[in-house]
Amino acid sequence: MYRLPDLTMIQSDLLLEFENLTALVTPTSQSHRQLAKKHWDSIAKPLDSLGEFEKIFQKLSAIYESEIPDISNKCITVMCADNGIVKEGISQSDKDVTLAVAKSMALGTSSIAVLSKAAGSEMMVFDMGIDSFDTEIYSLGVINHKLMHGTNNFIKEKAMPLDITLRALLTGISTVRELKDNKTKIIGTGEMGIGNTTTSSALSAAILNLPVEDVTGRGAGLDDIKLNKKIDIIKEGIEKYGFRDKLFLDSIKSEDKSVRVLAVLDLLSSLGGLDIATLTGIFIGGSIYKLPIVIDGVISEVAALFAYFINPLCKEYMIASHLSREPVASIIFDILGLRPVIDASLALGEGSGCAMLFPLLDMVLEIYTKNASFSDIKIEEYKRFV
Repeated sequence: MYRLPDLTMIQSDLLLEFENLTALVTPTSQSHRQLAKKHWDSIAKPLDSLGEFEKIFQKLSAIYESEIPDISNKCITVMCADNGIVKEGISQSDKDVTLAVAKSMALGTSSIAVLSKAAGSEMMVFDMGIDSFDTEIYSLGVINHKLMHGTNNFIKEKAMPLDITLRALLTGISTVRELKDNKTKIIGTGEMGIGNTTTSSALSAAILNLPVEDVTGRGAGLDDIKLNKKIDIIKEGIEKYGFRDKLFLDSIKSEDKSVRVLAVLDLLSSLGGLDIATLTGIFIGGSIYKLPIVIDGVISEVAALFAYFINPLCKEYMIASHLSREPVASIIFDILGLRPVIDASLALGEGSGCAMLFPLLDMVLEIYTKNASFSDIKIEEYKRFV
């Protein structure tokens, strides 16, 4: 039987701080969205011919409250953390891979490091919960915000205490503030953590009340036996904490914001990962400090979904990069009302889709700012009939 958690004094104080920050979220500027739409319609080309890219720039104008958005300074934030659920044998790799890839990121040799450089983007790598005592990675440039040495195995106990979840969320929010102070204009979301597709599938199945089979994929690569085990483990975790109970399902949809937020945070604490919690804070931070946040693959997509459940206005500050091949990806984008512009069956993670999107946005910005207008070439504008 589900029940909302009782809070310690420390947890109550952190929750109050978090709620005070989320209360600062405001809608984006619809008047500037219309200005951008009018700007697109004045460019000498068929109406809406750049499809979703035109909508992205309308959103950017609405976020920045400027007809001409500035996306010159980009940064991809990569959250690294281990997941205790790997002890159940639901992954092809073990936790040592998380540390190895984080180190490769810092050395500039990982996939996201190479892609970020090619895209002209900065990259920040965070240790939120790598299960290692290795400190060399910090001298290489990984930022130490370790809150746990990996989450707990959620089949045995809750993945993390509620205060740790809140600290991860607040870290994400403060990271956005710091990046904005340093003139960053757009943020991409990345992650690294063996076992986090199990975590993300568990979270999405619970918060959306969907069959586990419908939202669970093979992650980095599983055979049928391990896939079925992964599904069974997720079902066990959801049942263990009562996330199919009517009280929980009513709570996460409650009009009472305090009830809804506490239920969402309880779910995140019970099954979640430190990477997802921190990325949820990044998405919330974007809506507080008015910066666009780009969703990468399914892990950051689940974080975006949790930010939306906490405050629905957060979706106005989100941009989708690509459609992951994980089964829940299209479901979440439909809920968020987002349409990814890259559909290439990507499953690399780390923020790779964000890095791939950035040059596309730069190219479209060139059209938006430099393409001749109808008046420039003295021809009649296209008329809009629908």
